[in-house]
Amino acid sequence: MVRPVLRTCVGCRQIREQPALVRITADPSGGVVVVPPQAPKAPGRGTYLCPSLPCLEKAWHRRAFRRALPGLDEVALRERFEAELRRRGVIAA
Repeated sequence: MVRPVLRTCVGCRQIREQPALVRITADPSGGVVVVPPQAPKAPGRGTYLCPSLPCLEKAWHRRAFRRALPGLDEVALRERFEAELRRRGVIAA
């Protein structure tokens, strides 16, 4: 029996199975990468977030990204995160 891989959302702190979350990493050029669940794992340090805008807001309020991924651009992250939510059908296009 294979145990599911669990991760914690940096916004709401809920523990969920890894495929249910969105992985966010900082790329070497200082940008942000939002990794789709079926994509190969992006290199570098990353963090996980529920696929919801309220969790994104909670993570910014708690300064979770500042600790996990210093220097992350909030505007770029929000744009890419919303694009991933639209791709998943979570929010309307």
